[in-house]
Amino acid sequence: METRAEYEANLNRLMGFVIERVTYFELDYQDGQSHFRDRAETGHFLDFGVELCDRAGRSVCLAWDATFYPYGLGVSIDVPVDNVLAGVAYDVTSDPEWLPFLGSRISAAASYWSWVGESMEADAKRTYYPQDICLTFENQRRLYFSAAQFLDDSDKLYGMADNVLVVFDEAVATRHQMGPWAETFDR
Repeated sequence: METRAEYEANLNRLMGFVIERVTYFELDYQDGQSHFRDRAETGHFLDFGVELCDRAGRSVCLAWDATFYPYGLGVSIDVPVDNVLAGVAYDVTSDPEWLPFLGSRISAAASYWSWVGESMEADAKRTYYPQDICLTFENQRRLYFSAAQFLDDSDKLYGMADNVLVVFDEAVATRHQMGPWAETFDR
């Protein structure tokens, strides 16, 4: 994908997709622990990304990438997972957070783009990249994905991260100004 229009067309291919299985990909921290739930009140923070699979075996990988600018969200559909994601795989299909989304058809997919300027000048050239994605399901639930993370011990999310955050709660997305609530996004 080289253009925003191609990105949006690819994202729209998710319409009608029904999630049956969910796998997270994370660094191997050599401690026998998974760390994506370390701030579960916000969501799940993934080092690499997530693979969503349907009953027929089709897959969607959401990962941070550098297609438009490091770091934004990439969407790969029906691409072998090994070509997109790495690390330790965790099947989280039966996690309580995912249960409301399983078996429900995706009815809408939206991306929210942010930008970075070449300099601090007001008229500096801007480079746009996909920061957040919102998937709406036929049961009216929404999932949010963001290339974001907390810095240090702050309570503020920062974008352009080599991380994928999965947010299950609309109130959390609103509080952290993700997707339609962000101030700096280009809609």
